[in-house]
Amino acid sequence: MSRLALGGISKRFGEQVAVRDFNLTVEDGELVSFLGPSGCGKTTTLRITAGFESPDMGSIVLDGVDVTDLPPNRRGMGMVFQGYALFPNMTAAENVDFGLSVRKRPAAERKARIAELLELFGLAHVAGSYPHQMSGGQQQRVALARAVAIQPGVLLLDEPLSAVDAKVREELRTEIRRMQVQMGITTILVTHDQSEALSISDRVVVMNRGAIEEVGTPAQIYAEPRSAFTARFIGAMNEIPVRIVSAAHGLVERGERRVTVAGATGLADGELALLLVRPESLEPLGPTSGTLNGDLTMAGQVEVQTFLGATTRLLVREVPTRAGDPTALPPTQRFAVDIPSANAGRWPTGSNLSVKIPVGVSRLIADRSAPGGVLSSSATSGGKAKPYA
Repeated sequence: MSRLALGGISKRFGEQVAVRDFNLTVEDGELVSFLGPSGCGKTTTLRITAGFESPDMGSIVLDGVDVTDLPPNRRGMGMVFQGYALFPNMTAAENVDFGLSVRKRPAAERKARIAELLELFGLAHVAGSYPHQMSGGQQQRVALARAVAIQPGVLLLDEPLSAVDAKVREELRTEIRRMQVQMGITTILVTHDQSEALSISDRVVVMNRGAIEEVGTPAQIYAEPRSAFTARFIGAMNEIPVRIVSAAHGLVERGERRVTVAGATGLADGELALLLVRPESLEPLGPTSGTLNGDLTMAGQVEVQTFLGATTRLLVREVPTRAGDPTALPPTQRFAVDIPSANAGRWPTGSNLSVKIPVGVSRLIADRSAPGGVLSSSATSGGKAKPYA
């Protein structure tokens, strides 16, 4: 039996649909992330789960018990808010103790539990400190310790790391995962940060306009997105126009080359579609591609180099192999190639570059309304993917 089941959750605020027919089961000990742009309904869904909002339709079932109509304090859930919500007049230890004291646990049990959690979260040295005397990372650890002190059936995290800097955020997300695995606590994390969701989750729920776009493991969501929205929102993605030669056989063509790819089912022969391929999957070949057999290729001129640490991203303007090719990228669009930074000197700005798209690393989707090109990651475009120009 699943630990938590959300069945047919829907919620409106006036004329605005915040959540639409949301169905999800969360297994015992699982960490599930709700991921999506601002306004997609992820926080509203979390608040409905916690009991701070009432659904217009649907049910919340915890351990086989319908808790839809129960107030938050009777649901057996713990919640960590975006802004910590610590009591400013209480020390770290007193904040952790709050839920235990409200539930009138024995003093000895409370003392042992507080000591255990302060040690687990690395807070023993600030046990007597007040929130204003602690760093943002320490305050968030106190908020987490307070939430799990009552041993909740489900832990709900609402953008818990948005108020800390990048280095602390990376440390804390690892800390959350370590704690969650060690304690075996079922957890739902709301975030708009794709790296956060992909790095620590067992499953990711991608949300869009109040509904579930798709659900899968981090590897599935990243490598095999089933929708155009997910492909654009998760990471960076090149969208390469191709023409369907035979949908029944998955055969597509670009320029003078034809290959077989996944995802052509349901598309019509002769129509244009988009081949999705990550920048790291494109293989640079230098200025020529005459030795290739069977792979799709692209050729162009490097316009921008962006250093990303271990890798460098090349932004390339395509030079079509033949005039009037309907599968060529528009002149305003670029494609991106990620290479090891140690090799970046081989393709300086202005140099010619040819790449191949290896068979097996791409997927096909029908999305003729969107321009072909490379879509930037939400991490570098304020949460909204957009074509490079």
